[in-house]
Amino acid sequence: MVPPPSDPVADLSDVVSRITLGDVGAFEQLFRATYSSLCAFAHRYLDDAPHAEDLVQDLFAELWSSRSRWEVRGSVRAYLFSAVRNRALNARKRERVERDWAHDEAIADVRSLHPFPASPAELLDLAETEAAIDAALDALPERCRITMTLRWRDQLSHAEIAEVMGISTKGVEHQLARGLRALRGHFGTRR
Repeated sequence: MVPPPSDPVADLSDVVSRITLGDVGAFEQLFRATYSSLCAFAHRYLDDAPHAEDLVQDLFAELWSSRSRWEVRGSVRAYLFSAVRNRALNARKRERVERDWAHDEAIADVRSLHPFPASPAELLDLAETEAAIDAALDALPERCRITMTLRWRDQLSHAEIAEVMGISTKGVEHQLARGLRALRGHFGTRR
């Protein structure tokens, strides 16, 4: 009777503990003993050899970077194959979501629901505008500035502002009108 082929990883009963202590040789031995079979296994899920190899390499990179916290209950091989299976399933799920999203985005009605993110130039313009508004608000008298801020930034109603400021709602309306006149003058707009 021919004995079963020896499994170099099974022979390494202490491989995990050696790796957690930073033994590069043990890690390399584990990598060499399992890499090909893990890639073949991942390829069955992904049907893309380069992607499967990347997935396995990423797994080993993550294992090494978090080696001090690595715990394996049971077989090292079972742990690695389970980790590859989980990553491959997650990759397939992500690809399916991306494919569905790309399909949906091809439909004009759906595309209109997702505005494009602001460009860097638009973000800069927005930041400059906000800075100019902040500067204009800072130039207002204190009560007027606070009233404007409570109304436009904090979205409080006139009654809520009156309660916070301890003034009447007419006083709030007066402060808001005063603030708007000052801002229009500051920005040179007429109305």
